[in-house]
Amino acid sequence: MVNGEVPVIDCDIHPNPVQKRDLLPYLDDYWRDYMIASKFKGHLPTVDITLPVNGGLRADSKVPEGGPACSSIDFFRKQVMDEYNYSHAILFTDGTFFISGAPQREMATALASAYNDWLIEHWLSKDSRVFGTVLIAAQDPEAAVREIDRVGSHPKMVQLGLGMHSPYSGWGDPRYHPIWEAAVRNNLVVCFHTTGAGGTGLFPTGPIGIPPYFVEFQSTNSIPYQAQMANMIFSGLFEKFPEIKMAFIEAGFAWVPGLTYMMDTQWRAVRREVPWVKRPPSEYVRDHIWFGTQPMIEPEPADHKHLEQLIDMVGSDKLLFASDYPHWEFDSPVAALKGLSKETRDRIRYHNAKKLFNLPDPS
Repeated sequence: MVNGEVPVIDCDIHPNPVQKRDLLPYLDDYWRDYMIASKFKGHLPTVDITLPVNGGLRADSKVPEGGPACSSIDFFRKQVMDEYNYSHAILFTDGTFFISGAPQREMATALASAYNDWLIEHWLSKDSRVFGTVLIAAQDPEAAVREIDRVGSHPKMVQLGLGMHSPYSGWGDPRYHPIWEAAVRNNLVVCFHTTGAGGTGLFPTGPIGIPPYFVEFQSTNSIPYQAQMANMIFSGLFEKFPEIKMAFIEAGFAWVPGLTYMMDTQWRAVRREVPWVKRPPSEYVRDHIWFGTQPMIEPEPADHKHLEQLIDMVGSDKLLFASDYPHWEFDSPVAALKGLSKETRDRIRYHNAKKLFNLPDPS
């Protein structure tokens, strides 16, 4: 503890390779030659979404010795981990939440595997405090399961990473069941991260088309989470996989009480339609889903009491601190949680994630 505060566990850090060709050593001969011949520039070059200045990155996050933001574990240690007393950081390679939207599933599968091996070698092996995310291409569930079983047992891998948009139907669709079974088998939390809306291959656009403004997208990016949560619950996913645990990251949490109350109300009215849903939907949410704080809402001072009420309604034991480093909307663990009670702050900063991911004690 520093100044009476517990250390910080950050559940949303996005590292980058220095350049895309850094992935080439982790590809087989065919895909290595393919990427070189095609002058491959990214895992999904068709992504097209309006971003704020500097590509959506913190202006001070570019690595001094060269390379994009969060491409140096040494600079990340200095700028974030040591600055804010981090005991653990969970990494989800930047932009890879689009991999399951790539139209060419074979290429997406190869890239997911390359990213996993790159992350293990260049980050997870370099610092005892960093932990990783298993990437998969969910448009090929059989290949996804093989990849989960290949690297999911690595002691530094603690979660399975997916974008919130699903390539086909909702995440409650039975075609994805083998993926959830593999996640449970490997003791991985299933982490869903926000994905862009528009120009993303298999992913749909926003609910009313491509949002013309980034502020519009940021303000409404919880909508796919709401739709997917309802789909998972009413499809019976949590009855079939009672041990599964999920984290919804980078969509905040203020929307959760309204949706759970609505689902409970509708379930009581038409529960005969979904007899496999044996409990009120709010109980499944309570037992299976955790929520990242970022982007942390910042009410006017007079309304701060409502923030405490929202946290109480969701459950202070269900929230995970997430900074979204190195993106411009980075939430400092000091500023973002300022004004909350120490008990609530300590749970969000440290205790909830420590328990959910079964992380080792700080060294």
